[in-house]
Amino acid sequence: MMEEYGKEGPILSIFLSEFHNIAGPKIVYQYPENYVTKEVFDAVSVYIIPKPQIQKRIITVNVLGHKITGFPNEIKNPRYVRNALIFNLCFVCDSKSRTVHYEPAVKKLSEYLENLELENGFLSNDDSREQIPRMLRHILEELNARGECTVTVNLSDQKLVAAEHSERKVGDKGERRMSLLSDRRHPIGDGKIGSQEGHERRMSMLPDLQQEEISQRVLRKPSDSESKARRKSFDGKNKQGLSTSVLHLKVVRIWPDPPHVLDHHVPILISERVLSQGEHWDLTTQQVLPYIDGYAHVAKIAAAADVESNLVKACVENLLYYDQVRLLPIFQYSNIYTVTSNIGKLYDNHELQEECQRAVGKNSTSLPQLSHIMMLYCSMTYGVSVRDLCIRFNPQALNVDERRLIQFGLLHNLIRRLHQYPGTPSRLSAIHRLCNGSHSYDEICCRLGLTHKELHDKVERDPNIHVLWK
Repeated sequence: MMEEYGKEGPILSIFLSEFHNIAGPKIVYQYPENYVTKEVFDAVSVYIIPKPQIQKRIITVNVLGHKITGFPNEIKNPRYVRNALIFNLCFVCDSKSRTVHYEPAVKKLSEYLENLELENGFLSNDDSREQIPRMLRHILEELNARGECTVTVNLSDQKLVAAEHSERKVGDKGERRMSLLSDRRHPIGDGKIGSQEGHERRMSMLPDLQQEEISQRVLRKPSDSESKARRKSFDGKNKQGLSTSVLHLKVVRIWPDPPHVLDHHVPILISERVLSQGEHWDLTTQQVLPYIDGYAHVAKIAAAADVESNLVKACVENLLYYDQVRLLPIFQYSNIYTVTSNIGKLYDNHELQEECQRAVGKNSTSLPQLSHIMMLYCSMTYGVSVRDLCIRFNPQALNVDERRLIQFGLLHNLIRRLHQYPGTPSRLSAIHRLCNGSHSYDEICCRLGLTHKELHDKVERDPNIHVLWK
């Protein structure tokens, strides 16, 4: 099934490809099998196994109905047939789905396989490679189902025991064999990699030692106590026969870009965590936060906080991105609201009823009756302003704060604001240029510094301006 463009979609396939010394680029393992056909792979193989200039970076190819994301990797060493092992583990998704949230997992998996190869020869050993199909299936199913998974790889220690016996043999001559990882990090002599005689000894992935300490450890003969301790360590592992390596993967959700914030937008905090962790925000956000009360618009907040308007917009957009605020229209008693189909939730949901009573009540000691709240909401319709409601029902006498009533209704989508959009073909003045049907009264007032009544009077006096409600 084709997915909607830009939506997050599941992983359809995972494959491991490598550069074969005879056949060239090829898929070694794939789950499900043959999902990416040979024809499709051959068409994009130059990007799956690319030139060294674009290796070790995320590459996404969208071709022939597949979006393939990989992190091509290369390990250089003379032990390989072509002095290098080039591989790439790729995720395959639908061509119209969004895959950017999978990129960290792809990169982490590629680097994990690189470390396993450097430490244990995992990719170049036929016995250990047999675990890869099971690993690919586990990753695909778990990431699609839960968005996270734990990968466990069994590593044979028999090669390590053989390497230790080889090291003890050459240790009597005052020599020590360095592993593939050590050869890569510490070239010997004039830059050439050390000889490949004998077996390799496994070194842990700890931070590099100082060059002087490495030289002393390479040249000196190991003491009897050190040799005994190493033999004891290897013998203990050999009793179990296997050691394991564990990798934790998690798909991090990529939040969509926040909406563009304008001067007439009113931010309201929806999370108390913003205030409790105020010192963790940047200095501008800390200066703006005290003025976000759910009633002041962006231009008013900028003037009160003595901060440039563009910086306030950037702060609000950042809070929107982390889902800490919501945007509301400016509250005025001349505003007109109408109920939505969600008003039925207030009648059925008891938790929402209690939350609404606490939110809209004038004081916490005496909560307003639900019947009065429903009466006020259901009376909101076309042609009835908030001022008309206050005159007719007197919400204050019903223990209801009309501003909080409107605020709660907008936050829970119980009501919506009806905006006025003036339009005229004339472009003679600044007001006429803004009256093109795409700017509301709130936006025009903020841009021109007019009150709602002043703009309304100008529009009423001009016969060429028509107002659209929506």
